[in-house]
Amino acid sequence: MSALDEPTAVVRRNRPSRKAKRRGRALTTIGIVLAVAVIGAAAWWGWGQLAGSGGDGSSDSVAASATTAVPTTTTTTTTTTIPTTTVPDVIVAPLQLKGNPLPVVFRIGTFDPVAFITIDDGITQDPALIQFIKDNNLPITMFLTERYAAGAGVDYFKQLQAEGATVEAHSVTHANLKGKSLDFQTREVCQPVDTYAVDYGVRPKYFRPPYGNYDANTLTAAASCGLKAVVWWSATFDKGQLALQEQPLRRGEIILMHFNDHLIDDLKILLAQLDAAGLKPAQLTDYLDAAPIE
Repeated sequence: MSALDEPTAVVRRNRPSRKAKRRGRALTTIGIVLAVAVIGAAAWWGWGQLAGSGGDGSSDSVAASATTAVPTTTTTTTTTTIPTTTVPDVIVAPLQLKGNPLPVVFRIGTFDPVAFITIDDGITQDPALIQFIKDNNLPITMFLTERYAAGAGVDYFKQLQAEGATVEAHSVTHANLKGKSLDFQTREVCQPVDTYAVDYGVRPKYFRPPYGNYDANTLTAAASCGLKAVVWWSATFDKGQLALQEQPLRRGEIILMHFNDHLIDDLKILLAQLDAAGLKPAQLTDYLDAAPIE
């Protein structure tokens, strides 16, 4: 054998020994893993025994404590941050102009679990409604027609205003504005703004067009007298029936109702439906006032 062959022969003889070493290392690793697993299982069993006893021999003590903690936190959040009348720290998306002289609002973009009750016209003036609003601490927005809300109607709507209702504009005569001249629409839209500033001490900032009908002249007229937005709706409620533009009932819904002889009955049903949906009435103008215009 030459001197050059000797290292080769040595290497070949050592190969079985290296394999044996690798097998040994593998067995050692497996042993360590098994040991860790056994220790972990023992620790887990010991923790289970401790949690099960609750430290006082009662098997339900820790479980009951954990179960109680979650509902308590949820209940506190609901009652504290979402009172009936309004919601502090309002979360609301911007009002979109979309090329108009002022925004047209159909529903409120908000993460708050709220809906907004709006009541139009004012032809029926039921004294019992004042007490109902007071008893339920119910926030409503009134879009009043001047022919009903001025003169003899002022005292009635001022009593509702004293219970937290806000006064907004809904034209002079409830005329269908769409297609009418700018002069006609300006008178219908803007005259109540001045009238209500005197009668109710607050200048309206929002306008709802009668029948929901409006055009470019309506928006121009509303902008000319300082109104911030035209307000439409995303749901109606009448004679016990809720009609939605999109199912299901969602947060941010603007609900249209009217001053009529079944309004209180409708409000009772509506409030139950809102509660079932996890929503609370909030003041629409709080959200409209807080929303930037984009």
